[in-house]
Amino acid sequence: MNKSALSALLGLTVLVAGCSTMKTPSDLLKAPSQGSADGTITSIVQPYLPAGAHLTVPVQSESSSAIQLQDLDKDGQEEILAFYKTDKTGYEINALVLSKTGGEWKKLINITGVGSELDYVKYADVTGDGAADVLLGFSGGEGLGRELSVYSLSGGQLSEILKQPYDHLAVGDMTDEGKTDIALIHSTVDGDNQPESHLQLLRLQGGKLQSLSDQNISGMVIQAMYAKAAPAKSALIIDAAIGAHSSYTSLLTWANGSFTDILASDDYQHPALADSKNLVLKQLAPEPGGLLGEHSMAIKDYPLYSEDVNGDGIVEIGFLVPPAGAESFAPLATPFITKYYQWDGRTGLKLVQERFDRWGFNFHIPASWTGKYLLDLTGNESPAPWEHISFSYKDANSGEKAQLLELRLLAKKDWQAAEAQLIAAKASYKLLYELQNTSDETAPTVLVAVLPSANAGSKLTGPAAQEYEQLKLTLEEVRQLAGAPQKPRP
Repeated sequence: MNKSALSALLGLTVLVAGCSTMKTPSDLLKAPSQGSADGTITSIVQPYLPAGAHLTVPVQSESSSAIQLQDLDKDGQEEILAFYKTDKTGYEINALVLSKTGGEWKKLINITGVGSELDYVKYADVTGDGAADVLLGFSGGEGLGRELSVYSLSGGQLSEILKQPYDHLAVGDMTDEGKTDIALIHSTVDGDNQPESHLQLLRLQGGKLQSLSDQNISGMVIQAMYAKAAPAKSALIIDAAIGAHSSYTSLLTWANGSFTDILASDDYQHPALADSKNLVLKQLAPEPGGLLGEHSMAIKDYPLYSEDVNGDGIVEIGFLVPPAGAESFAPLATPFITKYYQWDGRTGLKLVQERFDRWGFNFHIPASWTGKYLLDLTGNESPAPWEHISFSYKDANSGEKAQLLELRLLAKKDWQAAEAQLIAAKASYKLLYELQNTSDETAPTVLVAVLPSANAGSKLTGPAAQEYEQLKLTLEEVRQLAGAPQKPRP
């Protein structure tokens, strides 16, 4: 069976497995019962699975399948890897590896790891022999320890060449030397009950284990990834929690034999103080014995994950910025605007997206509004949730304001009466979405958009009136800019 045919069969297998019932948060899937005559890749794997086997999908993997294909020895023939659990125990994860020899599939090895879920699967040439090695991360579940095992195929034998504990890991050419290394992060609590983390960069080239870097990180790491961080550069991006509820981001590049956090600079200007121009950065290596992130200005009042927010393949860094007039509010009561910036690979960060995504609201602020809007809060006087928010345009010369959009959070049971009032007022409105999994029916569960009245901008004149008209949105544009929150915010 050639490579293209095998890949096609795997695609069919994904469809078959996808119809199975989820058994645990790690997506345990019962192995389909099919004969070899059906031609699917599952029929190749099934005879090698023990009784009571259930296929399991990795939590982190480039493929979302429990059965994956990878050429592990550069012979042009892909091996089959099938990940499964059995009814015998809930604390073992297995990886079955099949190889085709002489036209027949044979079991190469069955790997057993301790854990309740398969946390990580990646294929990368960490040994430098030109063939992909297998990286498997086994986890005891959320909040419990994880263990990485690395396997390399040589001479027909798949051998374990590394076993290391980790809390977070990243893999890639982090030193820009054309070699693939492994960054492992461990988080602990010190004697003063303060969280701290430890970053180690390992290299397995030439069959020898080298520790290239061993550095401490402030706080408890909550996310780590090696990803494209600028149009022409990648970086190790770490989000860490500090204090009672704050967090910060480190953007780590390799310099002089260690990682450098380019956001940890006394000259770095926080976005809350910046205008629409690029933020100025300066590369600053940590002091000897200092902590990565110790002097970072990329600090947020609440945890905020770095992510690719605009779908361009580049990970952006998020900041929580208080809108004008709310700088003195307590963090819990502050209507933060979430702003995402993209590194230019040199000395600047460029704003790429603004959102208001707190307390059940999720609205992507149009780029045309940047630097031209105000955020007003009315209604509920309690710290959260706010029931109404209003975006307004403000004339820089006269100070006159005109409403651009109102968003309302309502209890679902109150929506019918509220809609009747909107209809009576001949308002232009749209129900955007309902919040799911809300057990308290008195809680706000419906988000509604209301456009300004026809005479909202009547006090504006000249260029200001023209600009205001250009910034106004249609209900369809509002719908496209709104979406149900993916991550709850305080």
